[in-house]
Amino acid sequence: MRDGRMFYRFSAPSRRAVLGLVRGLALGLALAPVAAPVQAASPALDPVPLIETWLLPRYDAFVGATKAQAAAWATFCAKPDAAGVPALKEAYGKTADAWNAVEFVTFGPISLSLRADRISFFPDRRNAITRGLAEIIGDSDAGRLEPTRFAQSSASVQGLPALERLLYEEGAADALVAGPEAARRCALGTAIATNLAAIASEIRTAWGDKASGVLGAIVSGKGDPALFPDVGALPGMILTDLSGAYQRVTDTKILPVLGTGPAEAKPTLADNWRSGRSGRVAANMIRSADALLVAVGAQMPSRPQYVVNKAATGADAAADKLPADIGAAAGTAPGASALQAAIKTFKVAQASVYKPVASYFGISLGFNALDGD
Repeated sequence: MRDGRMFYRFSAPSRRAVLGLVRGLALGLALAPVAAPVQAASPALDPVPLIETWLLPRYDAFVGATKAQAAAWATFCAKPDAAGVPALKEAYGKTADAWNAVEFVTFGPISLSLRADRISFFPDRRNAITRGLAEIIGDSDAGRLEPTRFAQSSASVQGLPALERLLYEEGAADALVAGPEAARRCALGTAIATNLAAIASEIRTAWGDKASGVLGAIVSGKGDPALFPDVGALPGMILTDLSGAYQRVTDTKILPVLGTGPAEAKPTLADNWRSGRSGRVAANMIRSADALLVAVGAQMPSRPQYVVNKAATGADAAADKLPADIGAAAGTAPGASALQAAIKTFKVAQASVYKPVASYFGISLGFNALDGD
């Protein structure tokens, strides 16, 4: 002790031990893992309001249209008359319109039992519809048209394209009213219309509501073992189908008809060309897709929402300008040029599904039904 102060002496080994401890602590602190800054999770796209406010009302419209069409055929065939054919064509048009609005949806109950193909067997690359209709019209077996058995027939004869041929092919309307095939054609038309109503009802019933069915399973978070085993994957399915809507229009409704140029246009490859609805088919699908795009954008901040709305507005405007007859337009230079311009606009809308939508929600889009074709 010096001047009242206490001093400690360490031996050389003790000093070395203390210094070693200090160095060890310093090294440990230097090498300690530094926690990475916490990254905010990507915003979640809520599929429930999209299903409730966009999808289900469209399926409701499809159910209503198919029921009305089935009733129209039952009324007509009870007393066939040429004056009644326009009512059948009107019912067909309304049903086709309702289908076009959901045609690009591949998730949910539509994916089971080949329902989409049975509703609309398109494109028909091997003329299966015409051959199938000829075969079934030529067969007098009434049992083939009973609902249960008819639902097991080839998809090619069960849906809207088959019905279009019964109504719009040359001489078809007259053949419904008179001639050796009139009764069979009427019975077949009734079978198709009844079948379409049954399929539409099955789809809508399976979806249910927020407390039941597929939607109820989604809301509860349990999912559906066959359709949505992972509920978290549903937003990606919705966006994949939305992107596929624009691709479906360009790749199946317009480009095949354009061919390599006006001189090589292929008008009979257009969807619904017999009924003169080829432009309407494409426009209906684009408008419905645009409505879904805007609904998705409503779940985004103002800046990306603006981009989305602008793309949808542009696609809507291009759809409004589509010609009634895509095949006829494709056969002229101005018409083909206008269709190519529409395609570019639809591609802009499709690109917006990837950015800003999918990128904002952190979703990787899957393959759609057209990829690889």
